[in-house]
Amino acid sequence: MRKRYILFLCSLLLLSFLFTPIEGRAATPSFQIDFIDVGQGDSALVQCDGHYMLIDGGGAAKSSLIYSYLKARSIKYIDVMVATHADEDHIGGLSGALNYANVGLALCPVTQHDTKTFNNFVKYLGAQGKAITVPKAGNYFTLGSASVYVLGPIRSSSESNNNSIVLRIVYGNTSFLFTGDAETDEEKDILASRIVIKSNVLKVAHHGSSYSTGYQFLREVAPQYAVISVGTGNSYGHPTADTLSKLRDAGVRTLRTDLQGDIICVSDGRDLSFYVQRNASVDTLAEAGAGQNSNEIQYFNNTGISNEQNTPDRSNTGTTSNPSAQTYVLNTNTHKFHYPNCNSVNDMKEKNKQIYTGSRDDIIAMGYGPCKRCNP
Repeated sequence: MRKRYILFLCSLLLLSFLFTPIEGRAATPSFQIDFIDVGQGDSALVQCDGHYMLIDGGGAAKSSLIYSYLKARSIKYIDVMVATHADEDHIGGLSGALNYANVGLALCPVTQHDTKTFNNFVKYLGAQGKAITVPKAGNYFTLGSASVYVLGPIRSSSESNNNSIVLRIVYGNTSFLFTGDAETDEEKDILASRIVIKSNVLKVAHHGSSYSTGYQFLREVAPQYAVISVGTGNSYGHPTADTLSKLRDAGVRTLRTDLQGDIICVSDGRDLSFYVQRNASVDTLAEAGAGQNSNEIQYFNNTGISNEQNTPDRSNTGTTSNPSAQTYVLNTNTHKFHYPNCNSVNDMKEKNKQIYTGSRDDIIAMGYGPCKRCNP
């Protein structure tokens, strides 16, 4: 347990080098959610006090990605695994997780479903001597010092999306709502139950489909931030302009995996910090018409962001007190150096990747040349 917790803290320290802080005061690492970019699907890894919950795993083609994601972080035990519903783009990649890590509790709204991906999920659970537990609305459990509440489904539905497990996680004074692919019918059921759904962060349902995120539901959640897990150029047209327009009108800071890659949220129980793999300043709501105010997000020395009212702690951006120092990513194979948010970094093999903080002149003196894409 102590080893896992130390690895957890070390991984958070690396965030400042590998990801671009996007908004919020720098929060002391205690609770973290990784919204993993699995293309057209959902997957999120919740970490609290050395305990882990994996919510969905993307499609079957992402099994190796989920396997590698856990292996890179030495996460060999998942306290709770949640398959929000039986659709392939949510449950498929969980087989990869089960091939690397052991699981304590596996939640799913159904125990039978006639698909290969679902049967593989059941098979790999069985290999660990585990079976699916079907939760009920009103159930509650803990993940470290965080509390997790099951809000739905209120009633069983023949429509898979409206049978999604909906979870609200509370850590200190911060809260997070995970909605699977719940559509307006399930949203109405949850609203009718009068249970508390107000949350700081909303994982937008069904990849931003127009059949989810109804006005009343969004008004009751009243999120500050929304995360949309969606694939680039998908054939469904997700996220729709209708949903983006609702988020824009509600003044919700919106982040998207299709535009920004992996998205990481850190909470200390009071403040939230967000980090993205790329494109920190992209207008995520542009498809809805007039997008977010571009002045609200600015790069801070190319490794962080700043605005007049909320300047992040520089110790969390990878900068140093030396004004000429800068964090770069070196490619030891091509001998090119890049800004951490450069798209080329995503394509770089891990064995060739080296983090370096120092002056540009020092790197050139070491024999490295600047990347032509990000022009560091």
